[in-house]
Amino acid sequence: MKFGGGKEVSISKAGKAMLIYDILEKQKKYLSMLNNSKNDINLCINIIKELKKHNAASTDISNILQDVKNPLLKKKLEDIDILYSSYEDSLKERYIDEEDILTKLSKKISLSSMFDNSEVYIDEFSGFTKQEYLIIQEILKKAKRVTVVLCMDSQDTKGKETDIFYWNKNAATRIEEIAKNQNIEIEKPILLENQHRLKAQDMQHLEKNIYAIPYKEYNKEDKNIKICLTLNPYEELENVAQEITKLVRNNNYRYNDICIMTNNTEEIASIAKAIFSKYEIPIFVDRTEELSKTPLIKNIFSILDILIKNLSQETVFTYAKSGFLNISKEEIYKLENYATKYGIKGKKWQDDDSFSQADDTMIETKNNILAPLLKLKEEMLKEKTVKNMCTAMYQFIKDNGIYDYILEKAETLASKSEILISKQYIESLNILLNLFDEMVEIFGEEKVDFAKFEELLKIGISYKELGNIPETMDEVLLGDISRTKVHNPKVMFIIGANDGNIPNIQKAEGFLNDEDRETLKLLGTEIAKGTTELLYEDQFNIYKVIVSAEEIIYIYYTSTDKEGKSLRPSVLISKIKKIFPNIEEESDIIKKDITITTKQSMFEQMLKQLRKKEDGEEIDDIWIELYRWYQNKPEWKERLDSAIKGLKYSNNPETLSKENVNRLYGDILKTSVSKLEQYKRCPFSFYLKYGLKLKDIERFEIRTIDTGTFMHEVIAEFFTKTTNVKQISSEEISKIVEEIIEEKLKLKSNYLFTSSPKFIYLTKRLKKVVTKSIEYIVYQIQNSDFEILANEVEFTKRIDDIEISGKIDRVDISKTGDFIRVIDYKSSSKNIDLNEVLAGLQIQLLTYIDIIAEKQQKTPAAALYFNLIETMINGKSNLSEEEIEKEIRKEFRMKGLILADVTVTKMMDKTLEKGQSDIIPAYIDNNGELSKSKSSAVSREEFERLKETARNVIKDITKEIRSGNIEIKPVYNKKKQYSACDYCEYKTICQFDSKRNKYFYLKDKTKEDILEELKEKNKREE
Repeated sequence: MKFGGGKEVSISKAGKAMLIYDILEKQKKYLSMLNNSKNDINLCINIIKELKKHNAASTDISNILQDVKNPLLKKKLEDIDILYSSYEDSLKERYIDEEDILTKLSKKISLSSMFDNSEVYIDEFSGFTKQEYLIIQEILKKAKRVTVVLCMDSQDTKGKETDIFYWNKNAATRIEEIAKNQNIEIEKPILLENQHRLKAQDMQHLEKNIYAIPYKEYNKEDKNIKICLTLNPYEELENVAQEITKLVRNNNYRYNDICIMTNNTEEIASIAKAIFSKYEIPIFVDRTEELSKTPLIKNIFSILDILIKNLSQETVFTYAKSGFLNISKEEIYKLENYATKYGIKGKKWQDDDSFSQADDTMIETKNNILAPLLKLKEEMLKEKTVKNMCTAMYQFIKDNGIYDYILEKAETLASKSEILISKQYIESLNILLNLFDEMVEIFGEEKVDFAKFEELLKIGISYKELGNIPETMDEVLLGDISRTKVHNPKVMFIIGANDGNIPNIQKAEGFLNDEDRETLKLLGTEIAKGTTELLYEDQFNIYKVIVSAEEIIYIYYTSTDKEGKSLRPSVLISKIKKIFPNIEEESDIIKKDITITTKQSMFEQMLKQLRKKEDGEEIDDIWIELYRWYQNKPEWKERLDSAIKGLKYSNNPETLSKENVNRLYGDILKTSVSKLEQYKRCPFSFYLKYGLKLKDIERFEIRTIDTGTFMHEVIAEFFTKTTNVKQISSEEISKIVEEIIEEKLKLKSNYLFTSSPKFIYLTKRLKKVVTKSIEYIVYQIQNSDFEILANEVEFTKRIDDIEISGKIDRVDISKTGDFIRVIDYKSSSKNIDLNEVLAGLQIQLLTYIDIIAEKQQKTPAAALYFNLIETMINGKSNLSEEEIEKEIRKEFRMKGLILADVTVTKMMDKTLEKGQSDIIPAYIDNNGELSKSKSSAVSREEFERLKETARNVIKDITKEIRSGNIEIKPVYNKKKQYSACDYCEYKTICQFDSKRNKYFYLKDKTKEDILEELKEKNKREE
């Protein structure tokens, strides 16, 4: 856009939008009904446009305010008055609104000799604005003769509500009034009654009766008007493409003889291009492309997002991956993984310590990305004016190769005959640079921050569009009923003839509703048409489309939309069926004819039919013949084989060979109990995690595994520093834990916990939890006759061709030296479920007690979980301190299995005489016996059987792994409504589908039933 020296210049729609955005922002305290949104900016543009078309001024709005009684309308008009007057003040002596040009033209005609004694023809209009009537008035004064051509059936203006020609008739009446007022002679109107364009009788009958009241029926068997029903918009376009192929191939039509019209061009454009490309039909879609979707504009906004969001990770890598940087994808991904792992964002990008673990190549990549951006930021901040920011952005585009990249890319595309895309690259660059010029001209020295600068640019971009011109002379036109002008195609396809679409129902009345417009009209201020007028305007546009076809017209509608929702046919369909009772409606839902078209389209249709055959449906023999044809063509065979493989695809993996099993796991399977449990949760996830060793990108975040490891380390170190657990106080516990945690937070491995205020807060909570947990671990030890034998006990055990390694959190031994127990710390609530033990999902504790009891030659007393949790007490608000303490102790009660021996039970809880223990899962009844129903206890024999069961399960799992079984079979717990897929990090890889894959359903038996079954099994084996 070029701006002249001090003269008024025309402001573009984009400039107008930016100006209105600025006005709305500055006047928002006065504008109660208008917000600074894209929708409101559109409303404002349309309001100003209509006011100017009808030669209104801000003074007109002010003058009628006092006559408006409706308070809501009054408030709307006050908003419009503020907006309009602010807008006109901004334009004054600087710009010309494009809507003002016609007003200026009407005033200049009298000074020009251009129309003196001329013959003037005005055609293709359907109604005029007040500005246009003023121009016609001035032309009438000077011209020798003015001929106005209007589309209407007569000059009778009665029946406005049902007459689609009303606005044209109204225009004729207004022009006659203008002529009479100027004492200009009006010649007798000429009514063209004979139809010369439409060739067929049924087409001529349709033109006369489509909107006639009453209409006449047509009972002949002519077939130039066709109604077609299809399933959905995709099938609709597929059917149209097939029909066009037949018309061109069999009836000698050219592509430019054919036109497709609809009321939803934007929705179907991309689908249409894809389908017509498959059928090798050249198509021109009459629409403008959104500038914001072009690579250049996306890149510019990614740069501004980086500056606004202060070098956030997401914005930096969106920019890096834009394709405008001369950096390989591998280098960018490597840097992204590093930044994700170490939480690099904001100031950390410039902190050398943040990249202490990075190699030189990674640092170089980082500098290549950031250095130009930091320089741009520095330049833009020198003066926070629109002018300076636009200048800095332009310089950035030039200095960093973006300008040259666009030109080179356009040239490359042009050499590959991608002319349209090539032009769009160049056009997007020119529009952007012109928009910078316009922003400087309008806002110049106005101070803005990055966010407002981006918003202004976004508003401007949203009102700039990429032009679209036909690439060849011979193309099918796809246009919009309300906008595209067609010139007598031989064949017309009207598609999407469904209720609400054709005609297009105007649901939104806008800022001013129909009643408001009527009130304004009565007060002498005319504005845009209301919803009723727009409906009849749409019907007139439909009429023009129908009568433009010379030979054949196809009208398509669908039974469902893209989402599968049912649709009704348009009233247009119903009306045509009534006018033509003998018309035969075609439907591809009931019967779909096989149409041989292009190799590509037939290939895809054949695959759909073969899919049906795979599902057990019968298909026509022609598809089998086509399959053989493609199979015998070398250029198609490889693609066909690949497609057939896809049709028979199952996501179930093949069994691994013995050789591959050995390559993955070695001759001896070295593993842990938790890994074997993972296998039973899902063999495929085990294979991915421990076989292929796939892992997710390491992220800079505190996860359960981080908190669990941290707490385990603190607890283990606490017991190495504490010599007399039985006598230690709560104050001493807190002090020791505080010291341990402070020491650990200084370690680089625990940097994450102190890296940000958020993580520091989480660490404080973690400190509180671990301190409280240790207090209750100590409480449990102090109130038992068991002592800690060892913490963090590591072991390795060989069972057949498997070597199991592990670490037992804590091993306790009784004072008598006869009994031993294992304690496993868990950072979430957990208990033993014997159903999961049998399924191999929970064999860790039983394996630990089995190994340590055998090694120490002691009797198992218990296998328990101590849950490291943040306690939340649900109770009455008036609980005493003692009652609260009691409730907390219950929360920290250990869970698992204990030996069904009262003496041993009381050794583990010295305070227990009767009732529920708050240390272990035990309940002593009034008779002094251990309650079976209220205790989680098993006899010595049952303990032995469970340990043996765990050993056998380990052997069975090992055999499965060794057999190469890696099936997708996640466990499903019906009782808890839980699946192993719920939190699986590999679910996007396996794509589990219950229709193709099977769950491993967990059984739900009682503890008693399971123990009885193990007893019976043991008897049988003996």
